[in-house]
Amino acid sequence: MYKTYILGNGGYAQECFEQFVLGRVIEDFGGFIILKEGKAVLIDDEGINDFTYPKESAFVLGTGHRKWRKVFLEHLFKYYDQNVNHFPNIVANEAHLSQTSRIGIGNVLNCFAMTNANADIGNFNLLNCYASVHHDVRMGSHNIFTTYATVLGYCNVGDDNWFGNAVTVTSKTNLGNDNTLSSGEHLFENMGDRQFFKHGIVTEKPEKQ
Repeated sequence: MYKTYILGNGGYAQECFEQFVLGRVIEDFGGFIILKEGKAVLIDDEGINDFTYPKESAFVLGTGHRKWRKVFLEHLFKYYDQNVNHFPNIVANEAHLSQTSRIGIGNVLNCFAMTNANADIGNFNLLNCYASVHHDVRMGSHNIFTTYATVLGYCNVGDDNWFGNAVTVTSKTNLGNDNTLSSGEHLFENMGDRQFFKHGIVTEKPEKQ
């Protein structure tokens, strides 16, 4: 049996521990992993020690920080193949994953999150509590849905988007990549790449330095 580790040890990692380990979604828990000076460090019942990269290991992204999620994955991809054995989809007992949804690897659905009929979901997405992806949505990878964020039917969503608390994206809307939608907003128009949506207005993000 693969031993499962939670990546990170902050507040969201503790939520994952309570929902997935105490909730027995994860049966064989190995501990928390952090990165320190480019090295993986294991925090478990025995203390704090270097992680030894056991072959039969699985990982859950336990951080909602987009940068650190990528850093963790880039590090682990040096040691592990990108497959569902090492990066399983983790679904809380109270979440709903439609039987007709198609889902990649490394996705996390927290309590009461849901995907609906015929949704197509990529890899390493996070659907926090009560987030919902409705019917026939096409979604890429590395998107973060905070609590109560909702994407309605027939939307197309790219990669690396961040949906604030209680955001609603209306049906048949298209989003590109690396967009940020502020909490409480209701989006009725398409968004391109690297844009902000706040106070009902879409603006461009500044260029990366």
